Amino acid sequence: MEKQEHTLAYIKRLAKKLKKERGISHLQALEIVSISLGYSNWMNCRRSLDQQKTRAAEQVKESLDLSFTNWLRRHSNRNSPLGDLAKDMIHDPTWPAYDSLENFRSYLQNRNAISAAIEALEGAWKSYRAYLKRAKAPRVNKVTTKKAVSANDDQRKIVYVRNATSIPYPKRTAEKFVPGDKAWISWNGRKAIPVTVTEVDDSRYSFRIERPIKKAGSEHTVHLDEVRSTPELASANYVTW
Repeated sequence: MEKQEHTLAYIKRLAKKLKKERGISHLQALEIVSISLGYSNWMNCRRSLDQQKTRAAEQVKESLDLSFTNWLRRHSNRNSPLGDLAKDMIHDPTWPAYDSLENFRSYLQNRNAISAAIEALEGAWKSYRAYLKRAKAPRVNKVTTKKAVSANDDQRKIVYVRNATSIPYPKRTAEKFVPGDKAWISWNGRKAIPVTVTEVDDSRYSFRIERPIKKAGSEHTVHLDEVRSTPELASANYVTW
């Protein structure tokens, strides 16, 4: 199963082509194309895609409205410098509502914060800005359609790992991958999922999920240490958010 990107404009182009090929009305062509994509009719197709577009716009607005402080609060459960910074922020009654790295850095320096805290802040701010950048990126409505399996499809299956010992964040190291590499991730330390790396930056890997089938094609971004070369390493370095 592969997620292919379709929009109303694309569906209308298909219908226009079909209209010419079969000598039918444009509405009839829209009905045929909509049904071929899994909708009950053209009206159902249009409403569904309009609703998806509206939800996507609302999600983008919510993401862009998210302040650094509220974003940081989401990471308070991480066993990492980012998580430590988030916990300190939550317990700091005077934590300010700034909108720039410079102001937050000055705040920590004025409170005689250790260098590790300053470094954690700078790394957190970079991740926050990357999050906003991804939120601004155009989103295309996706319709799931069936595709025949080819020799290039990833045939790896989900692997369940027994007795995996979690590696604490300070002791973790990152493996090197480039876009197109096959790798593994684990959300819970017990089940390793096959993925394909799609993007790399200084602190994160983006990847496309290959299994389970119903989630194949969905993309995520995690820290470098959480993408691994084997199921066992993925379970030991599972995603902690």
